[in-house]
Amino acid sequence: MNWNILRFACMLGFALFFEVQASSDFAGSESCKTCHLKIYELYIQSGHPHKLHKVTGETPTFPAKTSPGVPHPPAGNQWKDISYIVGGFGWKARFLNEQGFILTGEGRQYNLANPLLDIDAHWVAYGDKKLSLKPYTCGECHTTGWVPTGINGPHQDGLPGIYGTWTEAGVTCEACHGSSAAHVEAPTKVKPSTEETCGSCHSRGEVTAIDASSGLIKHHEQYEDLVASPHKSLACGSCHNPHQSTKYQLGGYKGDDNTCKTCHQGIQIKLKEKQNQTCNSCHMPFAVTSAVSTSVVHLGGSVPKGDLRTHIHRISMESTWKMFTDDGKFVRVDEENKAYLTLDYACLSCHRNKDMDWALKNAKRIH
Repeated sequence: MNWNILRFACMLGFALFFEVQASSDFAGSESCKTCHLKIYELYIQSGHPHKLHKVTGETPTFPAKTSPGVPHPPAGNQWKDISYIVGGFGWKARFLNEQGFILTGEGRQYNLANPLLDIDAHWVAYGDKKLSLKPYTCGECHTTGWVPTGINGPHQDGLPGIYGTWTEAGVTCEACHGSSAAHVEAPTKVKPSTEETCGSCHSRGEVTAIDASSGLIKHHEQYEDLVASPHKSLACGSCHNPHQSTKYQLGGYKGDDNTCKTCHQGIQIKLKEKQNQTCNSCHMPFAVTSAVSTSVVHLGGSVPKGDLRTHIHRISMESTWKMFTDDGKFVRVDEENKAYLTLDYACLSCHRNKDMDWALKNAKRIH
């Protein structure tokens, strides 16, 4: 008997059984829409359901007044050669070919325009700069109902480059609320989960280690930022409406009056010229990068500026504190796992005609 063949058959049978069992528990987001239309209409304009976007031979589109999308596929390809877009909403896009492999090499990632940083849309390299292919294994945070299956499959849509299967492409309702076929069958008896699961995807590796590179925090560290911040006991929903996008001014952030000021009622901005500033202007600077970044030159040097805000919040007034570890791979934390923003990120990315000495003398005057 060929034990390798038998082992493969058993693995395949188990994977197929698990996929059928898992898929049968999911109702699909269209079922949710029937009763939760208003929530659905908000959520469909957010980036979550568009994290993985199926391509059907023509230019993919996104909801009105959100992402302009991608004008054309990577060089040397037509849309018929692309099976899925990863992202494309807000920051960047990557591409799966007709076999489901991620395209890597020069010109394989599309960065959307960023008016904040005054950067136009452009193509950059992704992965190995030598033209090659990479299997898609990212479905746990890009899809709903992901079942990892590995090289032997089964593969979503029969595409050998996709090492898994899913119920729905993108992060749809049941990715956060759990499989809900039973709820659809008996809405009053079976309730979907309302427990927050944001941290399972908005983190990478050890939760106590905030990954960084080139003087900026990496884009998947929001939960890790929060754990090292003064707000580690708060739920993400304290400040965010999870069904609305924080991008494109769609209301995902509830605003200072409904967040910071509900707890920090005694904190006032003393400087008259700063009284219209939002709290996140200083306490959540653009110290994170997803796709693009720039370098802001100030009087005493320069500071990197990314395309996402950090959730560290706490600002150090110590001139000797360094925000990043010496090797630049992580945000520095103290013995209590507290992270701190330094004044160059909090102040000098806006006050370009000032230096660190000025920031150290004047930062405390804000409150």
